Parts: sequence; structure tokens; C-alpha cells
Amino acid sequence: MLKVIALLSLLVALGGMFPRTAMAKSYQIGGHEVQDYELNDYKYYKVKRATPVVLLYADKTKKTRQLPKGTVVIGNKFKGSAVEKPAISFYLGQLDYKFLNKGRPKNVELLSTSGTIGSKRPQDYQRIARPAYLPALSLGTLRQMKFTTNPNQDNQVHSQLKVTSNGFAEFTRFKNPNAVNGNQRPQFQEKIQKATNRGNTRQFYFAKKVPGWGMKRVHQSGKLKYRLTVVNQHRPFRTAGDPDDPNALFWSRYTVGGKTLVTIIGQA
Repeated sequence: MLKVIALLSLLVALGGMFPRTAMAKSYQIGGHEVQDYELNDYKYYKVKRATPVVLLYADKTKKTRQLPKGTVVIGNKFKGSAVEKPAISFYLGQLDYKFLNKGRPKNVELLSTSGTIGSKRPQDYQRIARPAYLPALSLGTLRQMKFTTNPNQDNQVHSQLKVTSNGFAEFTRFKNPNAVNGNQRPQFQEKIQKATNRGNTRQFYFAKKVPGWGMKRVHQSGKLKYRLTVVNQHRPFRTAGDPDDPNALFWSRYTVGGKTLVTIIGQA
């Protein structure tokens, strides 16, 4: 299995933890009929008060961090049952790099970023509409990729824009496109000061410019000086699985500052 596809499909597979009712709708993607339930269905929550989460490290140590009030997470609430208490599970790895790695023991990997984390206080999380900065059906990671049909070669990943659930844009260029660590430190991290979403186009506004990403200066001062345009091309496509992982993946194409980036939107 291609390493990059395996890494990305892990996040999608974990989405299976989140229940979804099958719908009658279907779509044509890459000449294949895709059922509505095969596409991602994420829900969004805002933390109503400072709430603790536990981070797990490779040396088996744990650290408790506080999610600040107002933090947005992607996840799902469980109402509970006669034998299970209510809970919420969310994608910890979609928070920003600095939050996840503050206080991390030196040279020790943070394990829990690729999965979900549970909380026994679902009442601390309020359901909200999808924020304007987050793309539909996506966890927010968009990559500039070159796909290959050779099972002995990896897809190449040249750069990445990760839009975190708590409103940061993290920009990463990979020195080795054939061996990518999706959790490496981004070269640039900027707070999205404002986001608009009209039709196919999102506009992100920043106080500082990130070089090489086609940002346009629109104001001379203030926190909204630079604008990054993100356009959904509405040209989804499908990549087939292989013997190691037969599941097909579905992708959306976006134009980000003139570059074409892709993001996973579902899995067969």
C-alpha cells in the first residue's frame, strides 16, 4: 500500500466510529456510483468552558492539556444507553501543531494525533454549524500531490495546507515528496483572522503573509492585511485500492493561491 494513502485512509477509517444513516442519494465520481453514506459526515462542536484532554506519548507518558473555551473540534456525541454513559469523541489531530506539541517530551512522538479521543463530559461541547474556514466533507488537510499507478512507488506529496479545526492555517513544504510525515512541524502557522464562504470560494484573511502561497495584500494595516483564495473545483475523483488495502478513496480538488490541492472526502 502506498504510504501516503495508508496515512490518509487511517483518518478516514476512523470516521467509521461516527454513526451515519444511509441516504438514498448517490453520485458519480470517476465513473463510479458513490453512495451518500460513503462520503464523510463530520460534525462540529465548540467547547463551552475550558476542558481537559489527555495526550498520549510513545514512551507511555501522558499529559493533560486544557482545551480553551471556544475551541472548535470535529467529532460526534454519543447519547449513551442503559449500559453506556454519554460521551463525545473527536479528532485530536485536527487541532493546531503548537497546541498538540507544547510540553512534548524531547524526541518522543505524540501518538494520539492520528486517532480520536473521548471525553466523558459531552455537555461541555456545543454542536455548531461547520465553520466557514473548513472545507465540506474534509478534515481540513489539503495536499499538493502527484499520484502514481505503480504499486511499488509512493504518491508524491510536495506541500500541504492544514486548516485546523480551531482556526489556524499551517503551511508545510516537504523536502522529500516520497517520504512524508504528515505530523511534522509546519514551516508557517498563521491564525485565520476571518473566513468567508460564498459559492465555490472561500477567502481566508491573515495578519501576516506566507510566502509562496499566492496571498494578496488587501489592506495596509490591521489583522486582515492578506487574503488567500481557496476555490472548490467541484471535480471529485476516485483512487482505487490495492491488495493491501482494497478500499477506494474519494477526493476533492481545490485551487489554493493558484495551486491545485486535494483532500479526502470519503472511502468506499
